[in-house]
Amino acid sequence: MPEDWREGTFSDIITITLGGDWGKETPIGNNTQEVYCIRGADIPDVNAGNKGKMPTRYILPKNYAAKKLNDGDIVVEISGGSPTQSTGRCALITHSLLKRYDRGMVCTNFCRAIKPMDGYSAFMYFYLRYLYNQNVMFSYENGTTGIKNLDITGLLETEPIFIPPVEIIAQFNETVRTFIDTIFANGLESESLATTRDALLPRLMSGEISAAEVTAK
Repeated sequence: MPEDWREGTFSDIITITLGGDWGKETPIGNNTQEVYCIRGADIPDVNAGNKGKMPTRYILPKNYAAKKLNDGDIVVEISGGSPTQSTGRCALITHSLLKRYDRGMVCTNFCRAIKPMDGYSAFMYFYLRYLYNQNVMFSYENGTTGIKNLDITGLLETEPIFIPPVEIIAQFNETVRTFIDTIFANGLESESLATTRDALLPRLMSGEISAAEVTAK
């Protein structure tokens, strides 16, 4: 470990961890705040730069104020998995993702939202993905039957990590931001192409237009 780095845990670079909310399918009682709710199933799409298919839910306005996701937050799946797939999948919430939705966003109560210290979001996100890919999350799961749960408190407070100084973090962020922006730009382009495909395909199948006309355009 370099001399200016230090050994610690994820809890050393986190400001707060928040629970999720599932609310109601329709406005009922005081559940009037319409939000998008990111689930574990949406995480692979988000990581690929896609918008995903997050459902809309209605939650208490005060819960939205407390649990609203912002640029730099990390969502971690804490329930689910399978014998061959652990819990612990995570997604980095970015401005590029948020601006593609017309409402605010929270995570489901089967996930947790982590708010890292300023500047440490990308570092923590990629560190968690590295641990997930190394199957480390299996050792933090509890429950042997049915749905497995991730001991996220144990993960954040006991898993040893090496923490770089803010100067190194700044350089790291400058490097990975380019990759993150490219991923979401590609996802947006893919979404646009899919929309065009879905608009043209029925017209092609019906004979309303020909492939030659499409190619010419």
